[in-house]
Amino acid sequence: MVEFFCDLESNMAITYETKWSGIHAWRRQKSSFMHLHAHDYVEILYARGGAWTCYINFKEYKLNKGDIIFAFPGQIHGHESTNYENIALLFPKNLPIYDGVFCNMIPQSPMLCNAIDEETDELFRKASEANKMPSPYSKGIVQGYISLILGRLLPLLHLISANPNEVSKEEKLIKYCSAHYREPITLNSVADMLGYSPTHLSHLFANKLKIGFSKFITLMRIEDAKKMLRGDKHITQIALDCGFGSIRNFNRAFKEETGKTPSEYRSSK
Repeated sequence: MVEFFCDLESNMAITYETKWSGIHAWRRQKSSFMHLHAHDYVEILYARGGAWTCYINFKEYKLNKGDIIFAFPGQIHGHESTNYENIALLFPKNLPIYDGVFCNMIPQSPMLCNAIDEETDELFRKASEANKMPSPYSKGIVQGYISLILGRLLPLLHLISANPNEVSKEEKLIKYCSAHYREPITLNSVADMLGYSPTHLSHLFANKLKIGFSKFITLMRIEDAKKMLRGDKHITQIALDCGFGSIRNFNRAFKEETGKTPSEYRSSK
């Protein structure tokens, strides 16, 4: 699996994560910026402390203690925060309670304000603790807590009908580029495959993804190369495997983005 992210201001790349399985619950206590990303599972973020700014499909939401926000499969999301504590629940969309409720419905707003009482807070905490258990039953226990949490949150959600086949332009674009960035793709070829004009696609990159097409593809290739450079594969082969046409192009692009040549980067790891 290759996973990339993007923030709203920088030039780091977004991609769509598709290979994921299981159920997770994490408790985090630190300052951070979670770069924008998308994936094919459900994520629930609970703000236990501090103030956050979250982004869901490029819309900004301000969260305070006790607030909840949902990120559904395919939605581009991320957050930035300082001195915070949160618990994140992640689970596949084939979880029975999700498939039974959210398959054709979505919340009108992904955010619930001041939604957590003491009992629900305890369920979140227990889910994160159960996730750490070295037991073959830990995932089942976490799933049980997630079902209980969703059962408490569902009455608070204003659900509206959803088109399960509707996919945003951004999601289609990210999915396609994530699957083909190692190939010699161009703006015109991607536009043709997705049924857009090159001009429309260029505007989509500039206005929504905040980055040009060529930069987007180059950064995805570089992030991939960074992972490969931790191994012992020959650098020329890495360049070709990541989609660079030559070692010269790879060296130039890599140093421009990282300040180091691929060899220097490998030596520093």
